[in-house]
Amino acid sequence: MTPHWRNKELTIWKPPDLLTISEWAEKYRVLGPPSEEKGPLRLRRTPYMVPIMNTCLMPSVETIVLCKSAQVAGTEGMISILGYFSHQDPCPIMLILADEDTAIYMSTSRIRPMYENSPDLYPLVIPQEFTQKEITLANQTYIAMGWASSVAKLGSRPIKIVIFDEVDKPGYYVSTKEAAPISLGVQRTETFFNRKIFILSTPTLEEGNISKHLASSDVIYDWHIPCPFCGQYQPLRWSRKYSTEFEEGKYRAEDGTMHNLGEVVWEGGRDATQEQIEKARYKCGECGAMWNTVQKNQAVEQGKMVARTEIDFVPRKVGFHINRLYSLLGKSGNIPKLVNDWIDCQKAGDPRELQGFLNSALAVPWVEKGIKPTENKVLERRCELPPLVVPKEAVALTAGIDVQKHGFYFTVWAFSHDLESWLIQYGFLPTWEEVYDLVFDNAYQVQGTEQETRQIWRVAMDTGGGVGEEEGGISQTEEVYSWLRDNGRNVIWGIKGDARPRGQKIRHSIIDKMPGPRGQIIRGGLVIYLLDTSQLKEDFFWRLSNSDSDPQPMHLHNETGTDFAKHILAEEKRRNKKGQWEWVVIYRENHWLDASIYAHAAADPQWAGGVRVLRALKKPKLKEPPDKPDRPSDWFGSSGGKGWLR
Repeated sequence: MTPHWRNKELTIWKPPDLLTISEWAEKYRVLGPPSEEKGPLRLRRTPYMVPIMNTCLMPSVETIVLCKSAQVAGTEGMISILGYFSHQDPCPIMLILADEDTAIYMSTSRIRPMYENSPDLYPLVIPQEFTQKEITLANQTYIAMGWASSVAKLGSRPIKIVIFDEVDKPGYYVSTKEAAPISLGVQRTETFFNRKIFILSTPTLEEGNISKHLASSDVIYDWHIPCPFCGQYQPLRWSRKYSTEFEEGKYRAEDGTMHNLGEVVWEGGRDATQEQIEKARYKCGECGAMWNTVQKNQAVEQGKMVARTEIDFVPRKVGFHINRLYSLLGKSGNIPKLVNDWIDCQKAGDPRELQGFLNSALAVPWVEKGIKPTENKVLERRCELPPLVVPKEAVALTAGIDVQKHGFYFTVWAFSHDLESWLIQYGFLPTWEEVYDLVFDNAYQVQGTEQETRQIWRVAMDTGGGVGEEEGGISQTEEVYSWLRDNGRNVIWGIKGDARPRGQKIRHSIIDKMPGPRGQIIRGGLVIYLLDTSQLKEDFFWRLSNSDSDPQPMHLHNETGTDFAKHILAEEKRRNKKGQWEWVVIYRENHWLDASIYAHAAADPQWAGGVRVLRALKKPKLKEPPDKPDRPSDWFGSSGGKGWLR
């Protein structure tokens, strides 16, 4: 008597298909929400993912590394790899995400729908065994959802297939007494001779996990596409500047010959009109022909993977690099759109915008150009401009004042409409009276003129923190508040470091409120600006390290001394035990650094538009200064002398 097998049993015990992972994905996967293009998966839309997925079946390859931009279907490729092994080669699998919330989202919103949307895969689902963190299928495949910060979770079970997603996210850098999360995950695979390790991420910093693993690969592949005009196969790159992996702007073709890289080109640069942007093209590195987006997309479909270097051994660790120029999904790979995004981040006045474009669009790590701990590196930014002289390009002067127990450290900076900056003056003032003179009774000569002068337009003053030495124990903060109420007049503003920046570098808060539980705001009351000093320091060091041809370069006057440089080098960025970057004071005297940060904040677009609200070459109008008090508040001590001005 022939046994009668149920359909579910036939599905579970069906022998594996003789399919590659890409063939399996097109046969079995059906996309639903949140995918933009729903229905049966078609890899023609992401042809570069075919060899990446299929490499996982090469017997010699243990580790596959994918450094990718956003919106290139890297996550779908990862899910297809997981789905293939869970269906065709039942085994223990672990998917490791950066944090628990992401792991739960991936389990419930991406992996479970992969099985439920496919009639062929759905019989594998056992509802009671499909939890947010663990999945057991009917064919005995076990899938564990891990997250980088859960060390105990990563060390609990042998695993054959381990997938690390977004390894540059902060969760992967959490410091513990045990090994790093990626190392712990890899250790789970040691008992399997045919193990597979898949590491993928959008890059962040040059020293990030994905950049290190890509660099340590035995061989790295790029997707080469044929020029629609001359037929030469070549990798797509934004520009030579952001293609440092190719020496002298040359790449190795499949036949071993060297050729020039192409790049995206358009007229007008950062000031391009929309008409010029729409005419942006990709310039072939071989024949110089210009491709539009349609021609570029058609060429992407005809591409092939080519190794950057020739190897004479069987690789065990293989790397791939894919940027958004290859994308055929929606408008993500549209050339004019990418140019628009590039120009927007150049004009944003925020290096994080540029970093976001490099990471998410170009799959290029951000190189922290932070100043090395040498005074010479800082002083290299000295220019021919003498102190106390304002360059012609400047539209406004701002000052930063760091309030200390015995006086005031200050810096004065000039800014152009595009946030190019020049140090005009720095020094120390012992009394409130001299602060008043600096702001209201002081004018700086404009370069190349005899009579034109500029006053300080906006001042950011630290409101302090501790208790003063004067009788009654009046706090330093209240003393500064009182002076600002009497003397500020929309020129001098109090600032504080913001413990909860909420994604904003600069926001304001009204201090003066009516007494009582309701605390209604008093119109015209004291306004304090809250600064995310961590972000503002990153901005400052990015500008200081820029060359004159880069956006928002910074210049120091020609008499800037080593005393100023020492203050600038007083802090450096380090990772803490939670894997997060933070600024650490390494030299006690950092006052001119703080004052410079405050002055740049006063010019920042997030501070009521910053200097960009001013028209180029137009002298900003200042309100009349308040009457000078007969005797300014002088809780610092001596009121005599002019202080030390540089």
